[in-house]
Amino acid sequence: MGDATAPPNFVLSWIRLQDVTYVNVASFTIMIFDYCLTFGLETSLIWPARNSLTKTLFLLARYSPFVDVPIVLYYNLAPNIAANACLGLNVVSTTMGLFGIAIGELILVIWTYALSGCKRSVLFIFGSIYIVEATATLILIGIYLNSLTFAPPIPNAAPGCNQIGGETILVGTAFIIALFNEFLLMCYALWLGYRKYRRIRNPFIVTLYRDGITYFLFLFLGYGANFAVILVEKGQLQQLLHTLLRVLHGVLSCRVLLNVRQVEHKRAEELVRVRVNSGSEITFAALGLQYVDYEDS
Repeated sequence: MGDATAPPNFVLSWIRLQDVTYVNVASFTIMIFDYCLTFGLETSLIWPARNSLTKTLFLLARYSPFVDVPIVLYYNLAPNIAANACLGLNVVSTTMGLFGIAIGELILVIWTYALSGCKRSVLFIFGSIYIVEATATLILIGIYLNSLTFAPPIPNAAPGCNQIGGETILVGTAFIIALFNEFLLMCYALWLGYRKYRRIRNPFIVTLYRDGITYFLFLFLGYGANFAVILVEKGQLQQLLHTLLRVLHGVLSCRVLLNVRQVEHKRAEELVRVRVNSGSEITFAALGLQYVDYEDS
């Protein structure tokens, strides 16, 4: 009797797909809400700034989700999508999502490089790790995309693409590699903060560390949860947190840059009104920012 009342496989798939769709819609909502909240800061702090690596990375991290996240929603919600079209949509959304996460990772590398006092050895070490991670991720995602298989859509049943196969564990492995890289960056940043900045209480350094560590913490927890979901769940649910993590990468990395620019802008306004005779300087050259901490002689 238990078997007789069990729902068919396609109904289970539809239920799982609905859960993924809810999370994806929530992720899109978070992206739009954050964009509305911070658009004023962007126009006042980023747009007038000279062209630089930081400005370019910000704009890429900021606006690339507006390409792939809507594609993901279409992939999940549109009715009667042909199997070959589903593959194309998945390739585009996955590639753009990977690109956005790579931009967020690069912002973290530059953030760490700046905290170190722009030491070339730090840039070389973490830059090399970043390149190895990006290469490994490209290989894993390439294999994953080649493993995808789709069946024709089921009329009047589940909307979206009917994915029936794919090595989703490879995506989880790519997230774990990124998690390892960010764990190394976080450990170095914490060690550097204790050794070099633990007695400094200026707003610039506090903001830099607060936002950076918050960024690390959220992504660390998200990556761990995502890998656990991939290991435990089946089918569509293995993709439950992919879009959310992609959105968080963009939102948090942009927040880090915006908050640092905001603190520096306020500090620059204060320095216009205050004149002193001597002082010490901490340069955030990698991000095109500068904090000047003046002390009485």
